[in-house]
Amino acid sequence: KGALYKEWTLTTQISAGSGLPQSPIYVASVQGTGVLGTLRPEYTGAALYSAPSGLFLNPAAYIAPLPGQWGNAARDSITGPDQFSLNASLSRTFRLNDRFNADLKFNANNVLNHVNYTSWITSVNSAQFGLPTAANAMRIVQASLRVRF
Repeated sequence: KGALYKEWTLTTQISAGSGLPQSPIYVASVQGTGVLGTLRPEYTGAALYSAPSGLFLNPAAYIAPLPGQWGNAARDSITGPDQFSLNASLSRTFRLNDRFNADLKFNANNVLNHVNYTSWITSVNSAQFGLPTAANAMRIVQASLRVRF
């Protein structure tokens, strides 16, 4: 009975990080060129992270730049979403006899199934400004059995 509970190995890995910097952009045609490009928007002074319900960034923080001018929004002035992940592994070697061993291993990524967004949509004139672009993978559990002889 006790032999079943002995010699297990549990390992964990925590990955945490602050959000990566992102720049606000305003997509428009560049005056006098006919080229569609990205311009810097104008920062209004409104609190960027005091977003309305359902959004992560406040759309009222930026407006279109004045015609023929660049906006005053700074490069990398938006902090992207924080990242956190807990991965774990549980393994054990079973000694079947002198010639055979069986290795049983369970690997789990994102054990807590915590949602991690990759970045925000920072295009000011987009209807989706302030929403996440995508989410990282959900919890994944893999099991493997290896017989050695």
